[in-house]
Parts: sequence; structure tokens; C-alpha cells
Amino acid sequence: MTHQTGITSSISGWAEIPLSKAVLKIPTTGKKIKQADYLAEGAFPIIDQGQEYIGGYTDDVQKLIEADSPVIVFGDHTLVAKFIDQRFAPGADGVVVLSPHKFFNAKFFWHLVQYTASNLHNKGYARHYQNLEKSIIPVPPIREQARILAKIEKIFSEVDNGIESLKIAREQLKVFRKAILKHAFEGKLTAQWREENKGKLVNTAQLLARIHGERARSFRRQIGEERTAVINADEIRVREENFPKTARQNVGLEIEPEELAKLPILPDEWAYVRLSDIAEIGSGMSVSKSRSLTDPITVPYLRVANVQRGHLELSEITSMKIERDQLSRLKLKRWDVLFNEGGDRDKLGRGWIWECQIDPCITQNHVFRASPYLPFAAHAKFISYWGNTFGQNYFVDEGKQTTNLASINKGVLSKFPIPLPSIEEQEQIIFRVEEKVTLAEQLEQEVTSSLERLTALKKAILQKAFSGKLVAQDPNDEPASISLDRTADVRAKADNSKKKIKRRAAA
Repeated sequence: MTHQTGITSSISGWAEIPLSKAVLKIPTTGKKIKQADYLAEGAFPIIDQGQEYIGGYTDDVQKLIEADSPVIVFGDHTLVAKFIDQRFAPGADGVVVLSPHKFFNAKFFWHLVQYTASNLHNKGYARHYQNLEKSIIPVPPIREQARILAKIEKIFSEVDNGIESLKIAREQLKVFRKAILKHAFEGKLTAQWREENKGKLVNTAQLLARIHGERARSFRRQIGEERTAVINADEIRVREENFPKTARQNVGLEIEPEELAKLPILPDEWAYVRLSDIAEIGSGMSVSKSRSLTDPITVPYLRVANVQRGHLELSEITSMKIERDQLSRLKLKRWDVLFNEGGDRDKLGRGWIWECQIDPCITQNHVFRASPYLPFAAHAKFISYWGNTFGQNYFVDEGKQTTNLASINKGVLSKFPIPLPSIEEQEQIIFRVEEKVTLAEQLEQEVTSSLERLTALKKAILQKAFSGKLVAQDPNDEPASISLDRTADVRAKADNSKKKIKRRAAA
């Protein structure tokens, strides 16, 4: 079965052949280098099937491919095609080295291979060369190939300049977003607003007093709920007597000078507090199929994979069984701030806010929740934005690393330093951050769409080129069929010579 490229065969002076008839496969037996043996620097490049042009380096001359340059290296698994015009060694997996016959301009042929491969059905990490070599490809006259190649390279140069500019713009947008958040948490984003509202705002001490009042009321509500579940009156009395001590536990721990040195300098009206000063820290439930339950209930729960940096991925939610009377303690509340315990080091503290998208819902034990004592959207977002930006360094510094995993514990999270402006200023900050971040995201999407269009344009240019529509045909060009016949004659003579040599040797 052949794989058509959709290219016409009725162009004057052109021919069509299977790709296998256009190339000589260069043997790689004994030459391939495993990725574990790549050098960071060396005398010769290693060309593999990866996206990067050079995979690594080697100093081993015995591994070099013996071929007349240039050649095409095709990734059997990846469909990547590379034009190679220097001495090189092949990577270990999925490398097919092709030397085009003389009736092809080598660089023209490289573009043709790229285009043909893009039209194959991508079967993932399977082998594709067996289909590529059966594909029927066009053979223009050799002089026309040169004209087509010149036109392709001229257009591609302009397109590639546009792609490079868009990639630079995308990186600048990332810098812009970081700068917005930096200015936000340094108070620069709302400096003028703060000046205009001077004397009207609740200061940090007053805000903390309000938060601690809410903390005390929350704790009393918990005791009230527990009264109905506790039969022993002495236990109730002990809980109530210990309440003031419990309410103060881990609250107001001073931020040490060495910690402050790593944090942004705040406006005079702000102050740093610990996360445990302003939120109740809770953990989730471990997953266990062997857990013995008296009164089970099945509830959805969030895993580390659900809690991304700055958003929640809720397309796949898993459930677990817990005791019914544990649901009220474990259930997520609106504006809870989620923090990942760990996994890979870049996941430490990663998270976002909960908006009751699923109700009820709990978290796995690898996802912490911080329930702000002032349950406001802006307040929760302020904490989470801070955690996802400046918090990254804190969690990396304070996290523990084992052989395969990094993690933070409840104590580390409780001591996480948080800047605390007034609630009104937090609302202003979140409004301005999201306004500017939304604009940046829209621009980034436009850049991504433009990149996709330019990539599609390159393929359209190749389709036009290999359909005979990119440059005009010249009737004075030697037809491709003559070049093919000449090459066939040369190969037949070479084969005959080899046979004669073998007969003489046998005699």
C-alpha cells in the first residue's frame, strides 16, 4: 500500500516515484550511541530523533557515519527530519540515515521528506519509516528544484523571522506577568490608590484583631459542635479552659530578620504575618481501600494533579470512602486556599482557591487547605497569588527532599510569611492584577494563534512547492525522467561490475 501526498503527477517534466527509490539507506550498525553515553561537549555531534538539532557529542571516530554529505536523518518514532552536512554519529533509537540520489537536490529533498512525513498518520511512539518509504513523491527537474528551493528559503526566512519575533513577545509577556505580581506584592501597584485613601483604611493591627476575633468565634463554634458529640463533661470543660491557649498557638510568631532579608520590602501600612495567623491549616485524608469504616460515605477528593499553579484541573475527579461524621471536618469550604504538599520539587506549595465547584469535596492527604478566618474572594486570591509567586522560594528552601520526592509539612505551611495590607487594598490589588494578567493572557493567546498560523503557512508553502505552483516551469529544463533513467543506468552498471567481481572471486 502506498501513501499518497496529494501532489499531482501531471506536471510537465516531473516524475513520481516511491521515496524508497530516491534514497540509499546508510547502515548504522555498530555506530549508534546510547543517550546515557552522550557527552556535553566533544569533537563530533550526535544526531538523534529528538527535536533538538544536536542531541549530544562524542569523541569516538569509530562511531561516525561514512557517507557523502549531506544526508537526511529521519526520526522513525518522532517524524523529525534533519538536514546534516557535517560528520556525525547517530543516536541509539529510531535513527534512519538517508542519502538522496543525484537526481535530487539534497536540501530540496529534505524539505520534501519533512512535508511527506507531516502527511503520514502519526502513530505515536511507533515506527513510521516503513510508511514513509512507500510514499509516492514528486521528482521535478534538477534545475527547477534549485529554483523551488531558493523560493522556499526566501519565504521561510521571512516566516521564521516572524516566528522568532512572536516567541520573543511571548517571553516578554511572561516577564510582564511576573513584574505585575512583583509590583503588586511590593505595594507599587496600589501606591497612588493608597495615598488617595490615606487615613480611611483599617491598619494591619486592627485587621489582625478582626481576624483573631473571627478565629475565636470559629473555635467556639467548633466546641459547640463537639459538645453534642462529647459525652464526658470533664472533656468539654478541659477544651473550653484550653481554648485561649489553643487560639494563640502558632499565632504572632515574629518574622526573623534572615527571613525578612529574602522577602520584598513592604509599604509602611503593611506587615508580614504567618499563614497560621490568618487561616486555619488543615490536611486531607489518605486513600486506603483497606480502611475499616462503621458508617461509610463516598465523597470526591482532590489529588495533587487536580491542584495546579493558579488554577484547578477538575476534568478527572476520584472518590474515596470516609466515615460520615468526618465529612464536616474534611469538607472544603468556599475560598479555602489549596497548597500541594509536594511530589516533584516544582510542585511544592503549588495551588489555587476553592470555589465550591463540587460539593461536597475533600482533599487527599497530599493537599493542604488554608481556611481564611475572613472568607473573602480577594483575601483568598491574595494569599494564593502570593503563594504561587514569592512562596515558591520559601517552599523550596523549607521543603524536605528524599531520593524521589520533595515535601512540605503542616508546620512549614503554618509558618509561611504572608504580606497583609487592608482588605480594601487586597481587593484593589486583585482587581488590578487580574485585569492586567487577563490582558497578558489574551495577548499570549493571540501570539500562540499567530505562531500556529505561521507554522501552517510553512506547510502550505511546501504543498504549493511540491505541486508545481511555487515557481514557473522552464521547458528548457531536462525532464526528471531522463535524470531517473541516467541514475538507473549508472546503478545497473555498478551492480553488473559487482557481480563480475564476485564471479571472478568465486572462480
